[in-house]
Amino acid sequence: MTITNERGHLSSETIDLLLLAALPSAEANEAKAHLDGCPFCKQRWVELNEDSQKFKQYVFARTLPQVEARLEASKAGFFERFRLQFVLPALGLATAAALALTFATGPGTQTEDDEYVGIKGEAAFELVAQREAGQVFPVKTGTTLKPKDKVRFVVNPGTAKFVLVGSVDGAGSFSVYHPFGAGQSEPVSGAARLELSSTVELDETVGAERVYVALSDAPVTAAALEAAVKANPASPQLDGAKVLVREFVKVAP
Repeated sequence: MTITNERGHLSSETIDLLLLAALPSAEANEAKAHLDGCPFCKQRWVELNEDSQKFKQYVFARTLPQVEARLEASKAGFFERFRLQFVLPALGLATAAALALTFATGPGTQTEDDEYVGIKGEAAFELVAQREAGQVFPVKTGTTLKPKDKVRFVVNPGTAKFVLVGSVDGAGSFSVYHPFGAGQSEPVSGAARLELSSTVELDETVGAERVYVALSDAPVTAAALEAAVKANPASPQLDGAKVLVREFVKVAP
């Protein structure tokens, strides 16, 4: 495994795996040695650890009571299967709370390593993953995920009134992630940070996968989003909608 990118810095994948203690020992030692001698990567490492601590201290503590109340009110949950598994909050209090995320972002210029995709103050979205043993981490462009990882979405709809989330996996198959398996987008409120109800457990298909979030003033069909994605995978154009894109890589466990 190559731990650095073309610029000679640690790749996002390497830093993510190092934070999760998921790097083989040789690569982990090499990455730690690189951190000691590279101020740029050291700063990224410090910031990522600070974000992790802030999540544990503030976000988790703030959302747990809300999730517990929602679970108590619903007292229901089930697994649906399509191309992948659709998981509702009945996963349990600890898992559901870890996935109930409302991240705060500040102003600034976006880079390839930004966790938030979109225009600050307007339409934007957050993609967050959970791994077994309760590890929760943001999914940035190039982040490595594995089958059975669970992903969840937080959106800032801006002025949009509808949201639709689709995906194209490593085999080229298109699926609707939210509302799961639906034929068109669903209404959203004007909340600045809106946690979508869908949580998906990734299947065994490996390779690069792109997630597309379509935010619009009027309903958008899944067929229209799929056609736009196939016509221009990197930057789909859809009338009346803003389409935001996030790409990650799914590897075999």
